[in-house]
Amino acid sequence: MASAAHPPGRVPADREPPASELLGVRVHHVTLDQAVERVAALIASGGPHQVVTVNGAMLVAAARDPAVRSILSQASLVVPDGVGVLVAARILGRPPFVRVPGVELAERLCAEAAAAGWRVFLLGAAPGVADDAAEALRRRYPGLQVAGVHHGYFSDDAPVLVQIRAARPHVLLVALGFPRQEMWIARHRAALGVPVSMGVGGTLDVLAGRVRRAPAWMQRAGLEWAYRIAREPRRRWRTAAALPHLMVLALKARLRRERGKDLNGQGC
Repeated sequence: MASAAHPPGRVPADREPPASELLGVRVHHVTLDQAVERVAALIASGGPHQVVTVNGAMLVAAARDPAVRSILSQASLVVPDGVGVLVAARILGRPPFVRVPGVELAERLCAEAAAAGWRVFLLGAAPGVADDAAEALRRRYPGLQVAGVHHGYFSDDAPVLVQIRAARPHVLLVALGFPRQEMWIARHRAALGVPVSMGVGGTLDVLAGRVRRAPAWMQRAGLEWAYRIAREPRRRWRTAAALPHLMVLALKARLRRERGKDLNGQGC
């Protein structure tokens, strides 16, 4: 499914943004501002909704695993986080995307939460990280209601679910890493009843000051992935390995599509 080029203006809050299909995953054409507006609309609708910030490694996993592909495609909002998504779109001949970094979306949602009175719950990362992130967010966004925090080192979901339900957050940020966080949200979102749940990967470490983002010029150049790999090669090697795989998968998909067009043309 391909959309027309992404409109530069505001997407009405009651209408789903345009989207393009990338290797079986429906990715929405939104800017950062439009993503925040869409989340606000999802919260107003009551939920439960899942938001995914997709990168190249996730597209590769989705192409290989139908279960992952189904979870990503059923999300209410899938934003293009990562240069791999932009590269895949170009190879596949899709309309261009504007990158929406997951960490920036999480920060903007917390700022919006402080203004709108939404409650936010932080789940995941190592013990103490979510607490530090909550403290930093409260300082940065006065009035922000962090309804609760819980680390990601748990094996029994039941107590965590009870804590989140009791906190009644409007936004749940889940930092369990891909694909665990996306699968965890999909499995429990109906029972939790949280209007919007979003997987945020290593965002809590950034918000807590444990991990630094790339310099601004690298962010603008789309090289943040390279900075992360250089800083944490053992942790990020899968991201590096995914990009060439993604390009091969996208090229194969394009060739199959073009071959199919040729065959259809011969049969007319």
